[in-house]
Amino acid sequence: MRFFSINSPLLKQFDRWATPALVVVAVAVFVGETVWPLRQRTRPRTERWPRNVGVSVPSLVGLRLGLLPAMVGLTQVAARRRWGLHRLGWPEPVRVLAELLILDYVAYSWHRLLHAPLLWRFHRVHHNDLDMDLSTGWRFHAGEMLASIPYRGGVPMLLGVRPGVLLAYEAVFEACTAFHHSNTRLPLAIERPLAAWMITPRAHGIHHSVVHRETQSNFGVVLSLWDRLHRTLRLNVPQQEVEIGVPAYPDAAVQTVRHLFTMPIEPLQPWTRFDGTVPARALPPAPLDELAG
Repeated sequence: MRFFSINSPLLKQFDRWATPALVVVAVAVFVGETVWPLRQRTRPRTERWPRNVGVSVPSLVGLRLGLLPAMVGLTQVAARRRWGLHRLGWPEPVRVLAELLILDYVAYSWHRLLHAPLLWRFHRVHHNDLDMDLSTGWRFHAGEMLASIPYRGGVPMLLGVRPGVLLAYEAVFEACTAFHHSNTRLPLAIERPLAAWMITPRAHGIHHSVVHRETQSNFGVVLSLWDRLHRTLRLNVPQQEVEIGVPAYPDAAVQTVRHLFTMPIEPLQPWTRFDGTVPARALPPAPLDELAG
């Protein structure tokens, strides 16, 4: 068995069922944010979408030819050597639940690591989009994708997650990324109960705020459980008050595909606007875990 194969049977199965499913999700999200927008756009789609798609192409190639084969290969090593959960005789439903929780916690903790200075060099390419919608969910630097291999592949390997479960979770991961980056206004009667257990568009919109305290919240990908446990959950900021972006990158004209590709080698910028001011907001009176409109 080859350790690293881009054409392994599991990946071919993933291509057959996950790709069309994710296309359906993307179309549904696009329609939703077009018909029921959550936040008013500050930049036209015709400006942002070509840039975001241009950045996403190498990233998606890195995902399919780098990250996914590496994660499958590493978890297959764990299966052969019977590491972690492979040594336990847990009932199948319990084991699947444990694997899914492990994978979602890995995603949460990796996202927090992306906000540390070294990895922020890559992740700021995603955050300095001046609006947030479906295309922002694709706007990841290819270097970030490849840098995630040791962590997102290594931890599941050591804990004994099975490759099939990993790929099933990856499909959910990608669908939820499209969903919570969308600019779709869900009725509060629907989104409030959803936000009690998963990351929603309003929750992730707060994570993309120019207010630093808010950017350091809502790191979850699927479940909001980990944000609750680590006290990083913040839902009480009204969406009409959220300004999307990074304060040091307010100029849309310089956010070309070429500039976004080379941004990781540029010096890190302080969390200030050009005039030296720091975006801030008075703490809303509502509890942190109460979803605002």
